[in-house]
Amino acid sequence: MILEYFLLSLNCVVILLILGGAGYITAAKGWYDAASRALMARLVTFLSLPAYLFSSVMQTLTHDELLMLAGAMITPFVSIWTCFFISRLIARFCHIDTVHSGIFSSAFTATNNMFIGVPVSLALFGEEAMVPTLLYFFANTTFFWTVGNYLEAVDGLTAAKKQTPKIFSLATLRRVFAPPLIGFLTAIVFILIDFTPPSTIMDAARYMGGITTPLALVFVGCMLYNIGIRNIRVTKDMWWVYIGRFVICPLVCLGLTYVLPIPPLFAKVYVIQYALPCITQIAVLAEYHHADVKFATTAVASTTLFSLGILPIWMILVTILIQ
Repeated sequence: MILEYFLLSLNCVVILLILGGAGYITAAKGWYDAASRALMARLVTFLSLPAYLFSSVMQTLTHDELLMLAGAMITPFVSIWTCFFISRLIARFCHIDTVHSGIFSSAFTATNNMFIGVPVSLALFGEEAMVPTLLYFFANTTFFWTVGNYLEAVDGLTAAKKQTPKIFSLATLRRVFAPPLIGFLTAIVFILIDFTPPSTIMDAARYMGGITTPLALVFVGCMLYNIGIRNIRVTKDMWWVYIGRFVICPLVCLGLTYVLPIPPLFAKVYVIQYALPCITQIAVLAEYHHADVKFATTAVASTTLFSLGILPIWMILVTILIQ
């Protein structure tokens, strides 16, 4: 069983590394300049990711399922927001650099749920795991494209020594309601009103969304080359990302599964989802907002690599601890 879990997580992570490696190699061949990197960030943020979120939600849930499972969403939402507040406390009292404190909280809190989380859940727990995986995805996406997006924008303004907008302002509203969140919320509204767009629209969204993960990972590989692997240093701030991502957040979620009554399958899936690497889009958003791309890229690449050893451990733990 241990070997099976290890090989499963290894397969998912190696796929990520191959796609990121493609970006690194092509960057080494001189394929990209600053304009190309900015274009990739815009393509993901404004086109492929909104389509991906829209098509994924529309194709996975029905109206009745969405209403019936509303109560089961409590655990991932409480877990994510609890861990976010923990990240802000750490940022303050452990003196996380203000230039990337927003990226730090996003890396600490949001996970690579759809690309690694879905295949891991399905392989471990079967088709029944798709529903709790998607419920976690709701909580993860809502957090990242609201608070996470806003804080990364603040990082960019801090780096440029510009004034930070007020939390309740038109500028903040524009940053929060980014195209990915609009795509996600549009799907929720359509499901609630029982409206299904024509198949042509759905197919177009699915095709456009299909380039999201490869393009985002190619971008990460490109940025790794641009930064220079030898120039990357694992700082105190990055160590806190690792502790949060692989220890604090899964433990918080595990503790909540004992407090909030949910089925064992849901509990296992939620904990596994919270033991995943950082969400890839933190690096894309860092480039888009002119924030600390080096810190974001290092967080994505290193947590993806470290998950080779961490994921099997958590897979074994949830099997033992949650019955």
